Amino acid sequence: MDYRGIFEDAVDTLRAEKRYRVFADLERVAGHFPKAIYRDDADNAREITIWCSNDYLGMGQHQKVVAAMQETAGKLGVGAGGTRNISGTNRPLVELERSLADLHRKEAALVFTSGFVSNEAAISTIARLLPDCVIFSDQLNHASMIRGVRQSGMQKVIFRHNDVAHLRELLAQMDRKRPKLICFESIYSMDGDIAPIKEICDPAEEFGALTYIDEVHAVGMYGPCGGGIAEREGLMERIDIIEGTLAKGFGTMGGYIAANRAIVDAVRSYAPEFIFTTALPPLYVQRRASIEHLKGNGQERMLHQRQARLTKAIWPMRACR
Repeated sequence: MDYRGIFEDAVDTLRAEKRYRVFADLERVAGHFPKAIYRDDADNAREITIWCSNDYLGMGQHQKVVAAMQETAGKLGVGAGGTRNISGTNRPLVELERSLADLHRKEAALVFTSGFVSNEAAISTIARLLPDCVIFSDQLNHASMIRGVRQSGMQKVIFRHNDVAHLRELLAQMDRKRPKLICFESIYSMDGDIAPIKEICDPAEEFGALTYIDEVHAVGMYGPCGGGIAEREGLMERIDIIEGTLAKGFGTMGGYIAANRAIVDAVRSYAPEFIFTTALPPLYVQRRASIEHLKGNGQERMLHQRQARLTKAIWPMRACR
């Protein structure tokens, strides 16, 4: 059996379809966001501007965040020592989860190694723990949410993107006593459209469904404290589970959920993606500095929105030339 040839053929197929991925060799320049040094195959270097970064507010280079991580690494080292079940939870992680719970005005929060993992683990675990659960998933949900739905093994029903009437119609077809979980995003990254959160919460409450919202592209960016679109709209209390990322708006890495204590404790206790994974190192967990800064300071959000408005105003004029 030519195992090597099988893998080479698989990659060649991607090349033929023009879907083969080539990664840019970059060094971000701290203090000069969004500048970076690009190196080609011959190791020639030149300065470039990164237009596709998801470090939306530049918090990955913010002095407070960098200083907090440096201090933590000096005090606690750079490793977590194992899973939280075996080696315990490092103190910065406890403080981070408290900060996230406070941000979303929930009883508890739980941090994962990435936003993909938090969606996959939380959705699949919550659905599995609800007997005969049916999951209602927006048509354009992220791959991580789709993975969580599939991983649960529960019945899934897809409703048309942001179509509340269709969602209501599908909910009405189910037994009212049957557990239901509605999964959707606040901001959909491909088109930038925003979910009608209030309108989704209304039938959810009417038909007794839990709501699960992915605020990955919104946390840090919207709301008085950076809690996302649900906070901006005054709807956080109506959402049962809020999922977010510590990348993007907060500029570092990791994912999380925030919910009532019973849900968070159940996911913590049953999700294999959490139980069997080495915890995030203390220095990476010190992203709490980013969250706390954005909670109390809207300057970065204001500047970001200003630049967005300017771009929208200038782009049509350039397109007409």
